Amino acid sequence: MLIPRKELGQNSKRWTVVLIVLATLSLGFLVFSGITLNVYASSLGLESLPSPFVTQSNVINATVVVASSTGHGPCSGSNTMDVMGAVMVGAKLGLKSHNGTLETTMDDYVSIYDFGAAKVQLNDLTSNLIVVGGPGVNQITWYYNNLRNASGQRILPVYFDKFPNGTDYIYVAATNHYYMIEHDAQGRATADYGIIEYFQDGGRQIMLLGGLGGSGTWASCEVVSTFESWNLHGSASIVRYSDTNNDGFLDSLSIVEQSSGTINLSNLIFPLPFALLSAAIVPKLKILKKKIISKRRVSEACIIIILAAASQISMIAFSNNLDSVVFTLGDFTHPFVASGGLMNSTVSVASSVGHGPCGGSNTMDVMGGVMIAAQLGIDATGGQLSSTLDDYVSSYNYSTGQLNISALTSNLIVVGGPGVNQITWYYNNLRNASGQRILPVYFDKFPNGTDYIYVAATNHYYMIEHDAQGRATADYGIVTLYDDTVNGWWVLTVAGLGGSGTYAAARLLASYKNWSLFGQTVVVKYSDSNADGYLDTITVPEVIGTGKSIHVYWDTSCMNPVESINWGTLSPGDTKNVTVYVRNEGESSTMLALNVSGWTPQGASNYLSFGWNYSGTPIPPGQVVPINLVMTVNPSISGIDTFGMNFTVSSG
Repeated sequence: MLIPRKELGQNSKRWTVVLIVLATLSLGFLVFSGITLNVYASSLGLESLPSPFVTQSNVINATVVVASSTGHGPCSGSNTMDVMGAVMVGAKLGLKSHNGTLETTMDDYVSIYDFGAAKVQLNDLTSNLIVVGGPGVNQITWYYNNLRNASGQRILPVYFDKFPNGTDYIYVAATNHYYMIEHDAQGRATADYGIIEYFQDGGRQIMLLGGLGGSGTWASCEVVSTFESWNLHGSASIVRYSDTNNDGFLDSLSIVEQSSGTINLSNLIFPLPFALLSAAIVPKLKILKKKIISKRRVSEACIIIILAAASQISMIAFSNNLDSVVFTLGDFTHPFVASGGLMNSTVSVASSVGHGPCGGSNTMDVMGGVMIAAQLGIDATGGQLSSTLDDYVSSYNYSTGQLNISALTSNLIVVGGPGVNQITWYYNNLRNASGQRILPVYFDKFPNGTDYIYVAATNHYYMIEHDAQGRATADYGIVTLYDDTVNGWWVLTVAGLGGSGTYAAARLLASYKNWSLFGQTVVVKYSDSNADGYLDTITVPEVIGTGKSIHVYWDTSCMNPVESINWGTLSPGDTKNVTVYVRNEGESSTMLALNVSGWTPQGASNYLSFGWNYSGTPIPPGQVVPINLVMTVNPSISGIDTFGMNFTVSSG
């Protein structure tokens, strides 16, 4: 239909008036709300990485925000491939720091979407945020991507948008460049694009890592995890992930463009009319799948005592004449950080789509892997952590019901329960020639379909608990360390009955320095301590030890191992008591035996006696008993100024 020029002009004028009114109302809203816009003010750029997410004192200072796997607010559900990329970023931040805990959360935990106003409200206004996922899945990214000034222009210099035909693109305002997913004649993706965008929002720093597809998000994370290899600078970088040999797989990373300058958003809120407009044009993106010494099993503790006239000091060491090296959870982060300090592991998270014997995973099931990766980085001196999806490194044979794991060159950390991660499923169902489970703690299912965790040694069952309203009051997870001698690597499974159980197990492991871990398996409980409907407290109801193993500590909580004993000044006729705590970290009850030897000089044993008050009662697995060590000096001692001895506490 043709529109007369006069009528067209009148309509144009009407729309101009409407837009002026809307802009005036929006500006008035800002003025009367006392809100100011300070854009492109002084700030840091990408060249400052890892600062400010690692402080000048080398402490991690950030929260990683991954997108929820279910549709929420203006966004669709996310794929766990985004978490896979965040794992690498977490490891890098850990490697560049000496302390701290990298927090992780989901976007709909720290923000809410008002469907009536079509606006996202941020609940967390203080933390530095590393936001992973494009605006089609992560509503924090959506919020920042669609910030506009009073003139309706985008605040960010690089942002996501959508053409009228539905094609998503990344736009660089300064150069008028557009980037879209590229395909070959067969419809296969030959290139995906992602952005790394950094800016200041009030008193905290934000870094967005998002892609047009999941591969683009992963590529942005990969570049950040190796940022020294790239000349990152300014406020934003465009990452291209392409297929260089036309085999249908993306394999090459490059930086195609960078935006100079810096961005500072101060208490920004975009006007309501533009929020409503942006709700109509924001793209719903689809995701493309694509310093420590190793220890041995300790069945005896050898304590060497050296005494001098005024300051008698004893040194404690553990016997090293046992037949084979065995790691326990007490050795974590080894063997996943090698004895030389290099990270030596691959983190496998579960795929978001059904695969093999497993259903699809949610991001909550695996986001704890980001925290674990950061702790590995903190304890390491170098190296790069690998991350993958479970179905990338394993294949399930539907005919035989068997799973094959690809040959790996590193140890393996598997995140997610056997219902979602098929590598966890594989180890959970390993059996010996008699058909018995190999792992001492495993997942199973009652005939009525209820999942449970079973501890064979104690016959204990753990199930998700609920209150009268049907809310979960407790979820359970396990951390299991297993020596896979068939494949030649160590495996650490971090898994829960539900996503909360997996998260709790990962959080415990990531903060292992606050716990006294030991043995092969730890059962973790995540409970609602105040009955408000939210799980908030992590405890350890049970630990399964390994072999015959004892350790000596200064405290009942077993947080401080005995490494030396200061007896003070001993005089003729003195008797000195020192209390230590012995924990049975083995898998069965044990009795202790004391053996004293190696007196120097040889005559020292004629004037000194050493003993304890242990009664001979068997110590059950996991139990801690106080023991008094007693040193007595003969009143007639003479001619001895310094002397030494050693004694061995053995597990019978």
